[in-house]
Amino acid sequence: MDSIALSKKEFNNLKNLVYSTSGINLHEGKLELLKSKIAKRMRLTKKSFKDYLRYLDSNEKEVIEFIDTVTTNHSFFFRENKSIEYIISQFNLNPQKDRKEFKIWCAACSTGDEPYTVAVQLKNLGLSFSILATDISHTVLDIAARGIYKNDKIQKVPLPILRRFFQNGTGKYTGHIKIKKEITRHIVFEKFNLIADPLPQANFDAVLCRNVMIYFDLKTSEKVINKLYQAIIPKGFFAIGNAESLMNLNHKYKSIRKIPSLYIK
Repeated sequence: MDSIALSKKEFNNLKNLVYSTSGINLHEGKLELLKSKIAKRMRLTKKSFKDYLRYLDSNEKEVIEFIDTVTTNHSFFFRENKSIEYIISQFNLNPQKDRKEFKIWCAACSTGDEPYTVAVQLKNLGLSFSILATDISHTVLDIAARGIYKNDKIQKVPLPILRRFFQNGTGKYTGHIKIKKEITRHIVFEKFNLIADPLPQANFDAVLCRNVMIYFDLKTSEKVINKLYQAIIPKGFFAIGNAESLMNLNHKYKSIRKIPSLYIK
């Protein structure tokens, strides 16, 4: 890493490339992190520093691989579950629930913990549903689609749900769990760029876009939340992360009392 001397111009070029591709805003406090991640990608691609920067500039797939390394995919089951619980409780009160398929979009699903968390709670109530789970990273989508996780991810899962919908691993998978097929069949995982890709055709009863705006500046956050607004049915829900806020952003969402991270269209 010491051999990487990232000039201000190179840093700004890299920052602009990542921003234009993903909306992720890399500030100068990320400089040392960037150096370490560049070194990692140099080793994997077997390229010199200058060659790697040229490669990155000309290869969008590599930009996404690079973005993978500089964003944190830290998640676990039932993380920040209060907003999800509220959404599901409202679905369960819907007078049409016995005839309705609830459509949910987890718009930055990472390794899949979030969509599976939503799915097991809906299934536990006997509600009909389908979930679109998307992310910009094919790496995390591959993990999500496998549905196999270390046991430390499931510590917050209620025991009855754990016993019903999770399968304990054996042999080389000792210490792991696998999501049962009765859950996975309700979820479709797809690659999606929140900045560049057109909205899915479906209209959703709820859209979750949590712990993504921490990487965006205000301009990009505003663009994304208003884009997602169009994908939500009237009176549908929009959830963000507990550390995020829609303050200082122009939008049409209405806040839900006592649940700061949850809004309604």
